[in-house]
Amino acid sequence: MVKSINKFSALVLLLVLAAALFFPAPASAQTYRFSLSTYEVEAYLEKDGSLTLRYYMVFENDTSADPIDFIDLGLPYAKYSLKNISGTVNGQNIPKIGSSAYVHGAELALQDLAIKPGQSGTVIATVTGITGVLFPYDQSDRQDYANFQFSPNTFGAEFDRSTATKYRLTIVLPPGVGVNDGVYYRPSGWPGSDTPEASTTQDGRVYYSWYSEKANVHSNYNFGVAFPASVVPASAISSKDKYTQQEQKPSSGSSGFSIDPGAVFCCGGSLIFIAFIVLSIFKGIKDHEKRKMAYMPPKISIEGQGIKRGLTAVEAGILMEEPLDKILTMIMFGLLKKEAITITQKEPLTIKASEPLPEGLYDYEKGFIQAFLKDSLPDRKRALQTTIIDLVNSVTAKMKGFSKAETVAYYKDIITRAWKAVTDAQTPEIKSAQYDHTLEWTMLDKNFNTKTEETFSGGPVIVPVWWPRYNPGWQPSPQTSGGGLSLPASSGSGTSSGGSRPSLSLPNIPGSDFAASMIHGASGLAAGAIGDLTGFTSAVTSKTNPIPTVSVSSGSGGFRGGGGGGHSCACACACAGCACACAGGGR
Repeated sequence: MVKSINKFSALVLLLVLAAALFFPAPASAQTYRFSLSTYEVEAYLEKDGSLTLRYYMVFENDTSADPIDFIDLGLPYAKYSLKNISGTVNGQNIPKIGSSAYVHGAELALQDLAIKPGQSGTVIATVTGITGVLFPYDQSDRQDYANFQFSPNTFGAEFDRSTATKYRLTIVLPPGVGVNDGVYYRPSGWPGSDTPEASTTQDGRVYYSWYSEKANVHSNYNFGVAFPASVVPASAISSKDKYTQQEQKPSSGSSGFSIDPGAVFCCGGSLIFIAFIVLSIFKGIKDHEKRKMAYMPPKISIEGQGIKRGLTAVEAGILMEEPLDKILTMIMFGLLKKEAITITQKEPLTIKASEPLPEGLYDYEKGFIQAFLKDSLPDRKRALQTTIIDLVNSVTAKMKGFSKAETVAYYKDIITRAWKAVTDAQTPEIKSAQYDHTLEWTMLDKNFNTKTEETFSGGPVIVPVWWPRYNPGWQPSPQTSGGGLSLPASSGSGTSSGGSRPSLSLPNIPGSDFAASMIHGASGLAAGAIGDLTGFTSAVTSKTNPIPTVSVSSGSGGFRGGGGGGHSCACACACAGCACACAGGGR
Protein backbone atom coordinates (compact mmCIF):
# COMPACT_ATOMS: atom_id res chain seq x y z
CA MET A 1 0.00 0.00 0.00
CA VAL A 2 2.79 2.39 0.91
CA LYS A 3 4.57 1.46 -2.28
CA SER A 4 1.42 2.29 -4.34
CA ILE A 5 1.12 5.68 -2.67
CA ASN A 6 4.74 6.42 -3.40
CA LYS A 7 4.23 5.53 -7.05
CA PHE A 8 1.17 7.78 -7.22
CA SER A 9 3.03 10.64 -5.54
CA ALA A 10 5.88 10.24 -7.98
CA LEU A 11 3.46 10.40 -10.91
CA VAL A 12 1.84 13.58 -9.56
CA LEU A 13 5.25 15.10 -9.00
CA LEU A 14 6.24 14.23 -12.56
CA LEU A 15 3.10 15.87 -13.95
CA VAL A 16 3.70 18.99 -11.85
CA LEU A 17 7.28 19.19 -13.08
CA ALA A 18 6.14 18.76 -16.70
CA ALA A 19 3.54 21.49 -16.29
CA ALA A 20 6.14 23.75 -14.76
CA LEU A 21 8.49 23.04 -17.64
CA PHE A 22 6.04 23.65 -20.50
CA PHE A 23 3.69 26.17 -18.90
CA PRO A 24 5.67 28.09 -16.30
CA ALA A 25 3.84 30.69 -14.26
CA PRO A 26 4.69 34.33 -14.93
CA ALA A 27 7.28 35.79 -12.65
CA SER A 28 4.76 38.36 -11.48
CA ALA A 29 1.10 38.08 -12.44
CA GLN A 30 -0.29 41.35 -13.76
CA THR A 31 -3.93 42.40 -13.81
CA TYR A 32 -4.45 44.69 -16.78
CA ARG A 33 -7.88 46.28 -17.12
CA PHE A 34 -8.35 49.52 -19.02
CA SER A 35 -10.37 51.34 -21.65
CA LEU A 36 -9.43 53.77 -24.40
CA SER A 37 -11.47 56.94 -24.69
CA THR A 38 -9.69 58.00 -27.90
CA TYR A 39 -8.01 55.87 -30.54
CA GLU A 40 -6.66 57.52 -33.66
CA VAL A 41 -4.63 55.67 -36.26
CA GLU A 42 -3.03 57.36 -39.25
CA ALA A 43 -1.48 55.34 -42.07
CA TYR A 44 0.66 57.38 -44.48
CA LEU A 45 1.62 55.79 -47.79
CA GLU A 46 4.82 57.56 -48.79
CA LYS A 47 6.11 58.37 -52.27
CA ASP A 48 8.69 55.58 -52.02
CA GLY A 49 5.93 53.03 -51.36
CA SER A 50 6.70 52.63 -47.67
CA LEU A 51 4.25 53.00 -44.82
CA THR A 52 4.34 55.31 -41.81
CA LEU A 53 2.00 54.53 -38.92
CA ARG A 54 1.03 56.92 -36.15
CA TYR A 55 -1.03 55.81 -33.15
CA TYR A 56 -2.65 58.26 -30.74
CA MET A 57 -4.11 56.40 -27.74
CA VAL A 58 -5.70 57.74 -24.55
CA PHE A 59 -5.74 55.00 -21.90
CA GLU A 60 -8.04 55.10 -18.87
CA ASN A 61 -6.65 52.64 -16.32
CA ASP A 62 -9.10 50.86 -14.04
CA THR A 63 -8.91 51.81 -10.36
CA SER A 64 -8.54 48.15 -9.29
CA ALA A 65 -5.98 47.16 -11.94
CA ASP A 66 -2.21 47.14 -11.88
CA PRO A 67 -0.25 49.97 -13.50
CA ILE A 68 -0.03 49.85 -17.30
CA ASP A 69 3.69 49.30 -17.62
CA PHE A 70 3.80 47.51 -21.00
CA ILE A 71 1.84 48.21 -24.19
CA ASP A 72 1.95 45.79 -27.12
CA LEU A 73 1.78 47.36 -30.59
CA GLY A 74 0.85 44.90 -33.34
CA LEU A 75 2.53 45.65 -36.67
CA PRO A 76 1.95 44.45 -40.25
CA TYR A 77 3.50 41.25 -41.54
CA ALA A 78 5.98 43.25 -43.58
CA LYS A 79 9.51 44.57 -43.24
CA TYR A 80 10.14 47.02 -40.41
CA SER A 81 12.87 47.86 -37.93
CA LEU A 82 12.50 48.39 -34.20
CA LYS A 83 14.90 51.32 -34.44
CA ASN A 84 12.28 53.14 -36.56
CA ILE A 85 9.74 53.03 -33.72
CA SER A 86 9.44 55.96 -31.34
CA GLY A 87 6.85 57.03 -28.82
CA THR A 88 5.84 59.16 -25.88
CA VAL A 89 3.61 58.78 -22.86
CA ASN A 90 2.13 62.00 -21.53
CA GLY A 91 4.72 63.92 -23.52
CA GLN A 92 7.79 62.04 -22.26
CA ASN A 93 9.82 59.62 -24.35
CA ILE A 94 9.02 55.96 -23.78
CA PRO A 95 12.08 54.52 -21.97
CA LYS A 96 12.42 51.25 -23.88
CA ILE A 97 11.01 49.77 -27.09
CA GLY A 98 11.68 46.16 -28.03
CA SER A 99 10.19 43.09 -29.64
CA SER A 100 6.94 41.82 -28.12
CA ALA A 101 6.51 38.26 -26.89
CA TYR A 102 2.73 38.57 -27.19
CA VAL A 103 2.08 40.02 -30.65
CA HIS A 104 3.80 40.35 -33.99
CA GLY A 105 5.20 43.78 -33.31
CA ALA A 106 6.74 45.94 -30.62
CA GLU A 107 6.63 46.15 -26.84
CA LEU A 108 6.49 49.66 -25.37
CA ALA A 109 8.02 49.43 -21.90
CA LEU A 110 6.82 52.46 -19.91
CA GLN A 111 8.85 51.57 -16.80
CA ASP A 112 8.69 54.51 -14.34
CA LEU A 113 6.21 56.29 -16.65
CA ALA A 114 3.60 53.56 -16.15
CA ILE A 115 -0.03 54.69 -16.09
CA LYS A 116 -1.20 54.21 -12.51
CA PRO A 117 -4.58 52.77 -11.44
CA GLY A 118 -7.41 55.29 -11.81
CA GLN A 119 -5.31 57.58 -13.99
CA SER A 120 -5.24 58.32 -17.71
CA GLY A 121 -2.30 58.44 -20.03
CA THR A 122 -1.80 59.57 -23.63
CA VAL A 123 0.48 57.31 -25.63
CA ILE A 124 1.72 58.31 -29.09
CA ALA A 125 3.67 55.79 -31.18
CA THR A 126 5.18 56.33 -34.62
CA VAL A 127 6.58 53.66 -36.93
CA THR A 128 8.37 54.67 -40.13
CA GLY A 129 9.86 52.79 -43.05
CA ILE A 130 7.51 49.80 -43.19
CA THR A 131 7.91 48.17 -46.62
CA GLY A 132 6.24 45.35 -48.52
CA VAL A 133 2.69 46.55 -47.88
CA LEU A 134 1.56 47.26 -51.47
CA PHE A 135 0.15 44.66 -53.88
CA PRO A 136 -1.36 44.67 -57.37
CA TYR A 137 -5.01 45.64 -57.71
CA ASP A 138 -6.21 43.41 -60.52
CA GLN A 139 -9.67 44.77 -61.24
CA SER A 140 -10.34 44.80 -64.98
CA ASP A 141 -10.90 48.55 -65.12
CA ARG A 142 -7.90 49.43 -62.94
CA GLN A 143 -5.15 46.97 -63.73
CA ASP A 144 -2.58 49.73 -63.33
CA TYR A 145 -3.52 50.28 -59.67
CA ALA A 146 -1.86 49.20 -56.43
CA ASN A 147 -3.77 48.20 -53.32
CA PHE A 148 -3.10 48.53 -49.59
CA GLN A 149 -5.11 46.93 -46.78
CA PHE A 150 -4.64 47.44 -43.09
CA SER A 151 -6.10 46.26 -39.80
CA PRO A 152 -5.07 48.48 -36.85
CA ASN A 153 -3.58 47.16 -33.63
CA THR A 154 -6.03 45.61 -31.17
CA PHE A 155 -5.86 44.75 -27.47
CA GLY A 156 -7.07 41.56 -25.84
CA ALA A 157 -10.74 41.60 -24.89
CA GLU A 158 -9.76 40.32 -21.43
CA PHE A 159 -7.87 43.58 -20.89
CA ASP A 160 -9.84 46.18 -22.83
CA ARG A 161 -13.16 47.39 -21.42
CA SER A 162 -13.83 50.02 -24.10
CA THR A 163 -17.47 50.46 -25.14
CA ALA A 164 -17.60 53.88 -26.79
CA THR A 165 -14.14 54.71 -28.03
CA LYS A 166 -13.78 57.75 -30.27
CA TYR A 167 -12.14 55.76 -33.02
CA ARG A 168 -10.71 57.29 -36.20
CA LEU A 169 -8.75 55.51 -38.92
CA THR A 170 -7.20 57.64 -41.66
CA ILE A 171 -5.31 56.45 -44.73
CA VAL A 172 -3.31 59.12 -46.56
CA LEU A 173 -2.51 58.25 -50.18
CA PRO A 174 0.90 58.87 -51.73
CA PRO A 175 1.73 62.28 -53.23
CA GLY A 176 0.61 62.58 -56.82
CA VAL A 177 -2.75 60.78 -56.48
CA GLY A 178 -5.52 62.94 -57.96
CA VAL A 179 -8.70 63.70 -56.02
CA ASN A 180 -10.70 61.47 -58.36
CA ASP A 181 -8.11 58.69 -58.68
CA GLY A 182 -8.37 56.98 -55.30
CA VAL A 183 -10.51 53.96 -54.48
CA TYR A 184 -11.45 52.81 -50.99
CA TYR A 185 -12.68 49.46 -49.68
CA ARG A 186 -15.73 48.99 -47.50
CA PRO A 187 -14.26 48.33 -44.04
CA SER A 188 -14.88 44.85 -42.70
CA GLY A 189 -16.76 44.72 -39.39
CA TRP A 190 -16.77 48.50 -38.97
CA PRO A 191 -19.68 49.83 -36.83
CA GLY A 192 -19.58 53.26 -38.47
CA SER A 193 -20.40 54.44 -41.98
CA ASP A 194 -18.93 52.45 -44.87
CA THR A 195 -18.36 55.74 -46.68
CA PRO A 196 -15.35 57.64 -45.36
CA GLU A 197 -14.74 61.33 -45.19
CA ALA A 198 -12.51 62.28 -48.09
CA SER A 199 -10.49 65.39 -48.69
CA THR A 200 -6.90 66.56 -49.09
CA THR A 201 -4.19 67.44 -46.58
CA GLN A 202 -2.55 70.86 -46.49
CA ASP A 203 0.11 69.61 -48.86
CA GLY A 204 -2.47 68.29 -51.32
CA ARG A 205 -2.47 64.58 -50.50
CA VAL A 206 -5.76 62.71 -50.79
CA TYR A 207 -6.96 60.95 -47.67
CA TYR A 208 -9.89 58.77 -46.54
CA SER A 209 -10.98 58.88 -42.92
CA TRP A 210 -13.47 56.62 -41.10
CA TYR A 211 -14.87 57.64 -37.71
CA SER A 212 -17.14 55.97 -35.16
CA GLU A 213 -18.01 56.31 -31.49
CA LYS A 214 -19.43 52.77 -31.42
CA ALA A 215 -16.16 50.96 -32.06
CA ASN A 216 -13.84 49.30 -29.60
CA VAL A 217 -10.14 48.44 -29.61
CA HIS A 218 -10.44 44.68 -29.14
CA SER A 219 -12.24 44.02 -32.45
CA ASN A 220 -10.52 43.66 -35.82
CA TYR A 221 -11.52 46.20 -38.48
CA ASN A 222 -10.03 45.89 -41.94
CA PHE A 223 -9.59 48.99 -44.13
CA GLY A 224 -8.11 49.41 -47.57
CA VAL A 225 -7.45 51.69 -50.54
CA ALA A 226 -6.22 51.48 -54.11
CA PHE A 227 -4.50 54.12 -56.24
CA PRO A 228 -2.54 54.47 -59.48
CA ALA A 229 0.60 52.36 -59.25
CA SER A 230 2.56 54.96 -61.22
CA VAL A 231 2.89 57.24 -58.17
CA VAL A 232 5.21 54.80 -56.36
CA PRO A 233 8.29 52.87 -57.59
CA ALA A 234 7.45 49.57 -59.28
CA SER A 235 9.81 47.82 -56.86
CA ALA A 236 7.58 48.88 -53.95
CA ILE A 237 4.69 46.73 -55.21
CA SER A 238 5.04 43.08 -54.23
CA SER A 239 3.94 40.47 -56.73
CA LYS A 240 1.66 37.66 -55.60
CA ASP A 241 3.98 34.89 -56.75
CA LYS A 242 6.83 36.21 -54.60
CA TYR A 243 4.79 36.05 -51.42
CA THR A 244 4.61 32.88 -49.36
CA GLN A 245 2.07 32.76 -46.61
CA GLN A 246 3.40 33.49 -43.16
CA GLU A 247 2.13 31.67 -40.14
CA GLN A 248 1.98 33.19 -36.69
CA LYS A 249 3.89 30.94 -34.28
CA PRO A 250 4.00 31.06 -30.48
CA SER A 251 6.82 33.33 -29.41
CA SER A 252 8.91 32.58 -26.39
CA GLY A 253 9.78 35.09 -23.73
CA SER A 254 10.80 35.26 -20.11
CA SER A 255 7.58 33.58 -19.08
CA GLY A 256 7.62 30.76 -21.65
CA PHE A 257 5.10 30.10 -24.38
CA SER A 258 2.45 32.74 -25.13
CA ILE A 259 -0.85 31.18 -26.23
CA ASP A 260 -3.05 33.48 -28.32
CA PRO A 261 -6.70 33.00 -27.28
CA GLY A 262 -7.79 34.50 -30.58
CA ALA A 263 -5.98 31.77 -32.48
CA VAL A 264 -7.50 29.06 -30.29
CA PHE A 265 -11.00 30.41 -30.99
CA CYS A 266 -10.34 30.71 -34.69
CA CYS A 267 -9.18 27.16 -35.08
CA GLY A 268 -11.52 25.52 -32.51
CA GLY A 269 -14.65 27.43 -33.47
CA SER A 270 -14.48 26.74 -37.19
CA LEU A 271 -18.20 26.05 -37.54
CA ILE A 272 -19.10 29.36 -35.95
CA PHE A 273 -16.52 31.10 -38.08
CA ILE A 274 -17.86 29.50 -41.28
CA ALA A 275 -21.39 30.58 -40.35
CA PHE A 276 -20.10 34.08 -39.76
CA ILE A 277 -18.44 34.11 -43.17
CA VAL A 278 -21.64 32.93 -44.89
CA LEU A 279 -23.68 35.64 -43.20
CA SER A 280 -21.01 38.20 -44.04
CA ILE A 281 -21.14 37.19 -47.69
CA PHE A 282 -24.90 37.70 -47.85
CA LYS A 283 -24.64 41.01 -46.03
CA GLY A 284 -21.78 42.01 -48.30
CA ILE A 285 -23.86 41.30 -51.41
CA LYS A 286 -26.75 43.34 -50.04
CA ASP A 287 -24.51 46.22 -49.03
CA HIS A 288 -22.73 46.03 -52.38
CA GLU A 289 -26.01 46.46 -54.26
CA LYS A 290 -26.95 49.38 -52.03
CA ARG A 291 -23.53 50.90 -52.53
CA LYS A 292 -24.01 50.88 -56.31
CA MET A 293 -26.68 53.55 -55.87
CA ALA A 294 -24.41 55.90 -53.87
CA TYR A 295 -23.22 58.09 -56.72
CA MET A 296 -22.08 61.13 -54.72
CA PRO A 297 -18.35 61.08 -53.88
CA PRO A 298 -17.52 60.78 -50.15
CA LYS A 299 -15.63 64.08 -50.09
CA ILE A 300 -19.02 65.82 -50.29
CA SER A 301 -19.55 64.68 -46.68
CA ILE A 302 -16.65 66.73 -45.35
CA GLU A 303 -18.32 69.37 -43.25
CA GLY A 304 -17.61 72.93 -44.30
CA GLN A 305 -19.43 75.94 -42.99
CA GLY A 306 -22.77 77.44 -43.98
CA ILE A 307 -25.46 76.70 -46.53
CA LYS A 308 -24.91 76.52 -50.26
CA ARG A 309 -27.84 78.53 -51.60
CA GLY A 310 -28.81 78.89 -55.22
CA LEU A 311 -28.94 75.21 -56.21
CA THR A 312 -31.69 74.23 -58.61
CA ALA A 313 -34.17 71.55 -57.61
CA VAL A 314 -32.31 69.07 -59.82
CA GLU A 315 -28.98 69.94 -58.18
CA ALA A 316 -30.54 69.65 -54.72
CA GLY A 317 -31.85 66.22 -55.73
CA ILE A 318 -28.32 65.17 -56.69
CA LEU A 319 -27.01 66.39 -53.34
CA MET A 320 -29.64 64.26 -51.59
CA GLU A 321 -28.76 61.29 -53.85
CA GLU A 322 -32.29 60.87 -55.13
CA PRO A 323 -32.79 57.97 -57.58
CA LEU A 324 -31.52 58.91 -61.01
CA ASP A 325 -34.80 58.08 -62.76
CA LYS A 326 -36.40 60.78 -60.61
CA ILE A 327 -33.58 63.20 -61.48
CA LEU A 328 -34.10 62.61 -65.20
CA THR A 329 -37.87 63.03 -64.77
CA MET A 330 -37.29 66.38 -63.08
CA ILE A 331 -35.02 67.50 -65.92
CA MET A 332 -37.65 66.45 -68.46
CA PHE A 333 -40.44 68.43 -66.77
CA GLY A 334 -38.18 71.46 -66.42
CA LEU A 335 -37.60 71.38 -70.19
CA LEU A 336 -41.33 70.96 -70.86
CA LYS A 337 -42.09 73.99 -68.71
CA LYS A 338 -39.44 76.03 -70.55
CA GLU A 339 -40.98 75.01 -73.91
CA ALA A 340 -37.65 73.48 -74.91
CA ILE A 341 -38.98 70.02 -75.86
CA THR A 342 -42.13 68.21 -76.93
CA ILE A 343 -42.71 64.53 -76.28
CA THR A 344 -43.59 62.93 -79.61
CA GLN A 345 -43.82 59.36 -78.35
CA LYS A 346 -43.94 57.90 -74.88
CA GLU A 347 -42.89 54.28 -75.47
CA PRO A 348 -40.07 54.39 -76.19
CA LEU A 349 -39.63 57.99 -75.13
CA THR A 350 -38.76 60.28 -78.01
CA ILE A 351 -38.68 64.05 -77.96
CA LYS A 352 -38.49 66.92 -80.38
CA ALA A 353 -36.31 69.89 -79.46
CA SER A 354 -37.66 73.37 -80.04
CA GLU A 355 -35.94 75.51 -82.67
CA PRO A 356 -34.35 77.64 -81.55
CA LEU A 357 -33.83 76.43 -78.01
CA PRO A 358 -34.75 78.84 -75.24
CA GLU A 359 -31.87 80.81 -73.77
CA GLY A 360 -30.52 80.11 -70.31
CA LEU A 361 -30.77 76.32 -70.32
CA TYR A 362 -28.56 74.55 -67.79
CA ASP A 363 -25.77 72.27 -69.02
CA TYR A 364 -27.59 69.18 -67.75
CA GLU A 365 -30.71 70.25 -69.67
CA LYS A 366 -28.68 70.65 -72.87
CA GLY A 367 -27.08 67.26 -72.22
CA PHE A 368 -30.52 65.68 -71.81
CA ILE A 369 -31.66 67.06 -75.16
CA GLN A 370 -28.45 66.03 -76.94
CA ALA A 371 -28.78 62.51 -75.56
CA PHE A 372 -32.29 62.08 -76.98
CA LEU A 373 -31.18 63.29 -80.38
CA LYS A 374 -29.16 60.07 -80.71
CA ASP A 375 -30.91 57.35 -82.69
CA SER A 376 -29.27 54.38 -80.97
CA LEU A 377 -30.73 53.48 -77.58
CA PRO A 378 -27.33 52.35 -76.19
CA ASP A 379 -25.74 55.62 -77.37
CA ARG A 380 -28.60 57.56 -75.79
CA LYS A 381 -28.15 55.74 -72.50
CA ARG A 382 -24.41 56.39 -72.44
CA ALA A 383 -24.98 60.06 -73.22
CA LEU A 384 -27.47 60.34 -70.35
CA GLN A 385 -24.92 58.73 -68.04
CA THR A 386 -22.31 61.28 -69.14
CA THR A 387 -24.80 64.08 -68.46
CA ILE A 388 -25.44 62.79 -64.94
CA ILE A 389 -21.71 62.29 -64.25
CA ASP A 390 -21.05 65.90 -65.25
CA LEU A 391 -23.95 67.02 -63.07
CA VAL A 392 -22.65 65.12 -60.03
CA ASN A 393 -19.17 66.60 -60.51
CA SER A 394 -20.68 70.08 -60.85
CA VAL A 395 -22.64 69.76 -57.59
CA THR A 396 -19.56 68.40 -55.84
CA ALA A 397 -17.54 71.43 -56.94
CA LYS A 398 -20.31 73.84 -55.86
CA MET A 399 -20.47 72.26 -52.41
CA LYS A 400 -16.75 72.74 -51.70
CA GLY A 401 -16.40 74.58 -48.40
CA PHE A 402 -20.09 74.31 -47.49
CA SER A 403 -21.89 72.08 -45.01
CA LYS A 404 -23.77 69.23 -46.63
CA ALA A 405 -25.95 68.64 -43.56
CA GLU A 406 -27.01 72.29 -43.30
CA THR A 407 -27.55 72.56 -47.05
CA VAL A 408 -29.72 69.43 -47.23
CA ALA A 409 -31.81 70.66 -44.29
CA TYR A 410 -32.26 74.02 -46.05
CA TYR A 411 -33.58 72.43 -49.25
CA LYS A 412 -35.79 69.98 -47.38
CA ASP A 413 -37.47 73.02 -45.84
CA ILE A 414 -38.01 74.44 -49.33
CA ILE A 415 -39.65 71.15 -50.35
CA THR A 416 -41.95 71.25 -47.31
CA ARG A 417 -42.94 74.86 -47.99
CA ALA A 418 -43.53 74.10 -51.67
CA TRP A 419 -46.09 71.43 -50.82
CA LYS A 420 -47.69 73.67 -48.18
CA ALA A 421 -48.22 76.38 -50.77
CA VAL A 422 -50.04 73.85 -52.97
CA THR A 423 -52.23 72.31 -50.28
CA ASP A 424 -53.12 75.68 -48.73
CA ALA A 425 -54.42 77.06 -52.04
CA GLN A 426 -58.15 77.84 -51.86
CA THR A 427 -59.13 77.55 -55.53
CA PRO A 428 -58.35 75.05 -58.31
CA GLU A 429 -56.72 77.82 -60.34
CA ILE A 430 -54.30 78.81 -57.58
CA LYS A 431 -53.62 75.22 -56.56
CA SER A 432 -52.81 74.18 -60.12
CA ALA A 433 -50.67 77.25 -60.73
CA GLN A 434 -48.72 76.72 -57.49
CA TYR A 435 -48.17 73.03 -58.30
CA ASP A 436 -46.94 73.96 -61.76
CA HIS A 437 -44.59 76.61 -60.35
CA THR A 438 -42.99 74.34 -57.73
CA LEU A 439 -43.27 71.02 -59.58
CA GLU A 440 -39.58 70.04 -59.50
CA TRP A 441 -39.33 70.83 -55.77
CA THR A 442 -42.46 68.87 -54.87
CA MET A 443 -41.13 65.89 -56.84
CA LEU A 444 -38.24 65.69 -54.36
CA ASP A 445 -40.67 64.79 -51.58
CA LYS A 446 -40.45 61.08 -50.80
CA ASN A 447 -44.29 61.05 -50.58
CA PHE A 448 -44.77 62.83 -53.92
CA ASN A 449 -47.08 60.16 -55.33
CA THR A 450 -49.32 60.00 -52.27
CA LYS A 451 -49.54 63.77 -51.88
CA THR A 452 -50.28 64.31 -55.57
CA GLU A 453 -53.13 61.81 -55.43
CA GLU A 454 -54.56 63.24 -52.19
CA THR A 455 -54.27 66.83 -53.44
CA PHE A 456 -55.85 66.51 -56.88
CA SER A 457 -58.09 63.44 -56.96
CA GLY A 458 -61.09 65.29 -55.50
CA GLY A 459 -61.69 67.93 -58.15
CA PRO A 460 -60.74 69.43 -61.51
CA VAL A 461 -57.20 70.47 -62.33
CA ILE A 462 -56.42 73.42 -64.54
CA VAL A 463 -54.34 72.09 -67.39
CA PRO A 464 -50.76 73.42 -67.32
CA VAL A 465 -49.60 75.17 -70.48
CA TRP A 466 -47.03 72.41 -71.01
CA TRP A 467 -49.62 69.61 -70.83
CA PRO A 468 -50.06 69.26 -74.62
CA ARG A 469 -46.28 68.92 -75.03
CA TYR A 470 -46.28 66.20 -72.38
CA ASN A 471 -49.20 64.21 -73.84
CA PRO A 472 -48.83 63.53 -77.56
CA GLY A 473 -52.16 63.98 -79.35
CA TRP A 474 -53.97 65.55 -76.37
CA GLN A 475 -56.65 68.09 -77.34
CA PRO A 476 -58.78 70.23 -75.00
CA SER A 477 -62.52 69.66 -74.89
CA PRO A 478 -64.41 71.98 -77.30
CA GLN A 479 -67.33 72.51 -74.92
CA THR A 480 -66.58 76.17 -74.30
CA SER A 481 -65.22 79.04 -76.33
CA GLY A 482 -62.22 78.98 -74.10
CA GLY A 483 -61.37 75.49 -75.27
CA GLY A 484 -62.04 73.80 -71.93
CA LEU A 485 -64.66 72.95 -69.34
CA SER A 486 -66.33 75.70 -67.34
CA LEU A 487 -65.45 75.72 -63.68
CA PRO A 488 -67.95 76.50 -60.95
CA ALA A 489 -67.96 80.14 -59.93
CA SER A 490 -65.91 80.96 -56.85
CA SER A 491 -65.40 84.00 -54.71
CA GLY A 492 -62.60 86.33 -55.66
CA SER A 493 -61.53 89.93 -55.88
CA GLY A 494 -63.48 90.53 -59.12
CA THR A 495 -67.27 90.29 -58.67
CA SER A 496 -70.35 90.69 -60.81
CA SER A 497 -73.50 92.47 -59.77
CA GLY A 498 -74.56 89.23 -58.13
CA GLY A 499 -71.51 89.31 -55.84
CA SER A 500 -69.70 86.34 -57.41
CA ARG A 501 -66.99 86.02 -60.03
CA PRO A 502 -68.14 85.05 -63.51
CA SER A 503 -67.46 81.43 -64.51
CA LEU A 504 -64.08 80.74 -66.04
CA SER A 505 -63.39 78.90 -69.25
CA LEU A 506 -59.96 77.41 -68.61
CA PRO A 507 -58.90 73.99 -69.93
CA ASN A 508 -59.12 71.39 -67.17
CA ILE A 509 -59.13 67.67 -66.63
CA PRO A 510 -60.39 65.45 -63.81
CA GLY A 511 -57.96 65.49 -60.90
CA SER A 512 -57.77 61.71 -60.74
CA ASP A 513 -56.62 61.54 -64.36
CA PHE A 514 -54.05 64.26 -63.77
CA ALA A 515 -52.71 62.55 -60.64
CA ALA A 516 -52.48 59.16 -62.36
CA SER A 517 -50.60 60.65 -65.29
CA MET A 518 -48.13 62.45 -63.01
CA ILE A 519 -47.56 59.45 -60.74
CA HIS A 520 -47.29 56.65 -63.26
CA GLY A 521 -46.62 58.22 -66.61
CA ALA A 522 -43.73 60.52 -65.71
CA SER A 523 -41.63 57.99 -63.81
CA GLY A 524 -42.32 55.37 -66.44
CA LEU A 525 -40.98 57.59 -69.21
CA ALA A 526 -37.61 58.10 -67.55
CA ALA A 527 -37.37 54.46 -66.49
CA GLY A 528 -38.01 53.35 -70.07
CA ALA A 529 -35.24 55.61 -71.31
CA ILE A 530 -32.52 54.29 -68.99
CA GLY A 531 -33.59 50.65 -68.60
CA ASP A 532 -32.36 48.95 -65.42
CA LEU A 533 -31.98 51.67 -62.78
CA THR A 534 -29.32 49.80 -60.79
CA GLY A 535 -27.19 49.19 -63.86
CA PHE A 536 -27.55 52.78 -65.03
CA THR A 537 -26.68 54.19 -61.62
CA SER A 538 -23.80 51.75 -61.17
CA ALA A 539 -22.21 53.04 -64.38
CA VAL A 540 -22.42 56.57 -62.98
CA THR A 541 -21.11 55.51 -59.57
CA SER A 542 -18.08 53.82 -61.13
CA LYS A 543 -16.96 57.27 -62.32
CA THR A 544 -18.12 59.58 -59.53
CA ASN A 545 -17.74 57.35 -56.46
CA PRO A 546 -15.93 54.10 -57.39
CA ILE A 547 -17.31 51.06 -55.62
CA PRO A 548 -14.80 49.17 -53.46
CA THR A 549 -14.93 45.60 -54.70
CA VAL A 550 -14.92 43.02 -51.91
CA SER A 551 -14.50 39.28 -52.27
CA VAL A 552 -13.68 36.35 -50.03
CA SER A 553 -9.98 35.61 -49.87
CA SER A 554 -9.33 32.03 -50.81
CA GLY A 555 -8.20 30.06 -47.81
CA SER A 556 -7.86 33.09 -45.58
CA GLY A 557 -11.18 33.07 -43.81
CA GLY A 558 -11.35 36.84 -44.22
CA PHE A 559 -11.97 39.52 -46.79
CA ARG A 560 -9.76 41.05 -49.38
CA GLY A 561 -10.43 43.52 -52.15
CA GLY A 562 -10.22 42.96 -55.83
CA GLY A 563 -7.82 40.05 -55.76
CA GLY A 564 -5.12 42.41 -54.65
CA GLY A 565 -2.52 39.88 -53.64
CA GLY A 566 -4.19 39.20 -50.33
CA HIS A 567 -3.43 36.50 -47.81
CA SER A 568 -4.36 35.58 -44.27
CA CYS A 569 -1.90 37.08 -41.85
CA ALA A 570 -2.83 34.55 -39.20
CA CYS A 571 -5.80 32.67 -37.86
CA ALA A 572 -6.30 35.19 -35.12
CA CYS A 573 -6.30 38.12 -37.51
CA ALA A 574 -7.96 36.72 -40.62
CA CYS A 575 -7.31 39.81 -42.66
CA ALA A 576 -5.78 40.42 -46.03
CA GLY A 577 -3.45 42.42 -48.19
CA CYS A 578 -0.24 41.57 -46.30
CA ALA A 579 -0.50 44.86 -44.43
CA CYS A 580 -2.52 43.44 -41.60
CA ALA A 581 -1.59 44.44 -38.09
CA CYS A 582 -2.06 41.10 -36.39
CA ALA A 583 -2.18 42.33 -32.83
CA GLY A 584 -3.32 39.00 -31.45
CA GLY A 585 -4.88 40.36 -28.29
CA GLY A 586 -1.92 42.20 -26.84
CA ARG A 587 -1.74 44.09 -23.58
